Amino acid sequence: MMMMMFFSTRTLMLMFLLSSRHRAHGEDPDLMLTHYLIQMEISLRSVRDSTLTLTLLNLFLLLHGVSSDTEFEISVPTGVQMGVYGEAVHLSCVFPVSDSWDADRIMIMWQHNQEVVHSFFHGQDQPQYQSRRYANRTSLFHQEMKKGNASLRLDRTTLEDVGEYTCSVSTPLGWQRKSFPLKVAAFYYEPRLQISVLSDGHMEVLVTSEGGFPSPSLQWLMGNTRDVTNHTHTQLSKDHHTGLYSVNSKLILNGTVNSSITFIMKNPDLDQTIRRSIDLFSENGPIDQREQRAGPIVFSVVVVILLTVIISLIILQHQMMKKEKSRNPSESTIESSEALIHQTAAEKPLMDEAESVSELLDEGRSRARQLDKKKKCSLFIRIYLED
Repeated sequence: MMMMMFFSTRTLMLMFLLSSRHRAHGEDPDLMLTHYLIQMEISLRSVRDSTLTLTLLNLFLLLHGVSSDTEFEISVPTGVQMGVYGEAVHLSCVFPVSDSWDADRIMIMWQHNQEVVHSFFHGQDQPQYQSRRYANRTSLFHQEMKKGNASLRLDRTTLEDVGEYTCSVSTPLGWQRKSFPLKVAAFYYEPRLQISVLSDGHMEVLVTSEGGFPSPSLQWLMGNTRDVTNHTHTQLSKDHHTGLYSVNSKLILNGTVNSSITFIMKNPDLDQTIRRSIDLFSENGPIDQREQRAGPIVFSVVVVILLTVIISLIILQHQMMKKEKSRNPSESTIESSEALIHQTAAEKPLMDEAESVSELLDEGRSRARQLDKKKKCSLFIRIYLED
């Protein structure tokens, strides 16, 4: 602490000497004071004692006739300011001015926590005192300065710009500094939809989006009324370079295809709400899993019955031919016609049965094709965009 006070006293003595020297050369001591105040402010940033810094600044300004009286009041936002990631943000700061305007006697300095964001004195910007992170990203409204506008434009905002900003203004009328917080948020991109049919007959609906900040709130609705968010699986990842989030949320549906789903994602910091309603339906209606399994079973049963009948006919025909050969030739000639008639009469019911089985087989094949067509029916997706 003693070392700090010694440093401050030595700086104070130097200020008086420099002020006297510049006054002797006909230069404006107040103008030179602002220059050294800036240098002292930057050097004291390493001390990180804002109370000491403010006290010294007030002391120097008071000694040189620059008062921080309450009559000199600057205006800054009273609440949290919001910036959009990658875009420009205006940080407002307004100060009172007199009828006589002299830009050479104005000092404006913007700080972010302990960093110098932008400084203006000697009638021009002083980028040499600026933190490297803000190079080529800041500007003042010089044409509006004579109207009391000390606002700062900060371009290409990032998440590193979040924090407290301080506007300091010194004029012949007085000096004051005020602070306010800045938040930065990013809009989420249009979600991507992916629908997959799983091997077990279930359906997976996957929604992904990225490039947003902070983390969003998600909600899934079934039929626009029933909340099924607790039945979803959501993953959130963060980019290590930008700090922005990516999100993917998955909902598993059962075998029912005809359904309406609503996906809602909100980014409250930017009042962003993305609402997507999805209608899923097939051209042949819902698919019953029991019907899907019934097709192959019916076809298999019909094939087995048909094979049984064919084998039975072959065996019967073979036995009848063997029986005919065992008879004598004379009886064979006489009774050949009758045997043929009886054989035809005996085979007719079997042929009728075979024909009936064949028809049953055709019917089974037709039903299997219909069920297979249902299984492979076209899936229609209707998506409603409701921003």
